[in-house]
Amino acid sequence: MAAATVTGRQQNVVMGSLRRIGASSIVFASNGDTWTIPGLKVIKQIDLTSTTGVAYGFTIAGNVITLASAGGLTFGGGVLGT
Repeated sequence: MAAATVTGRQQNVVMGSLRRIGASSIVFASNGDTWTIPGLKVIKQIDLTSTTGVAYGFTIAGNVITLASAGGLTFGGGVLGT
C-alpha cells in the first residue's frame, strides 16, 4: 500500500458548505494504493475518470480513497467533500 502520485492539482473550489479538489493526473501504481486529500474531512462524491478500460472500485474512509483494482490506474478529475 503506497500513496498515489498526484500532479496538476487544480484550485480548490468552494460551493456552499462543500469543497471540490481536483487534479489533472492521479496515478495509483497498484491495488491498495491510497490518495489522502488534504483540506477535506469527509469525501461526499468521487468524480474520477480512468484513462483505461480496466474495472476498478474505491473504498472511502474520511478523507482517504483506496483503489480496489487488479492493477495500477491513472485518473483525472476530483472529489467533493466537507
